[in-house]
Amino acid sequence: MSANGNIVSVIGPLRKPKLMGFANDSFTLIVTQDQSIFAKLTSEIMKKVVEDARQQAEQEGKGFFGQWGSQISGGMNYTQRYLSMAPEEIMKENPANFSIPNSSIDSVKVRYRETGDEDSTSRSEWTVTIEAHSQKLNFKYGNDPKNELKRAYGELVR
Repeated sequence: MSANGNIVSVIGPLRKPKLMGFANDSFTLIVTQDQSIFAKLTSEIMKKVVEDARQQAEQEGKGFFGQWGSQISGGMNYTQRYLSMAPEEIMKENPANFSIPNSSIDSVKVRYRETGDEDSTSRSEWTVTIEAHSQKLNFKYGNDPKNELKRAYGELVR
């Protein structure tokens, strides 16, 4: 549970393919008790997260390497910052952020697949499909998100 008590789960980064699959937009899924918020990751947000981590380390009296390490971990764990944010604040962070009511979600499907062939390095990825009354959202994820999605959506996850 989050610091503000309303966030049930944070999952990310989810990649939303665009431009015939050659590019992706990255989103963090923040599930509250009432809605699912999709927060788009931009380079500006990532720069701010890294700078905030560096400044925090500097305030804690860490030297160059301590600040450098904090910047790296801050960049890798950027999704956790949403745990302390209010849903309204998350929505205002970027005009591309959007939400859907949890009551409109019919199902959440998770599928596993390996890509590549025998000559190249294979890569595993999970596809997350969220079907709501008015839309179908497809995302790719690098780790198995099923347990976290079940915590957020319960029996809707298949």
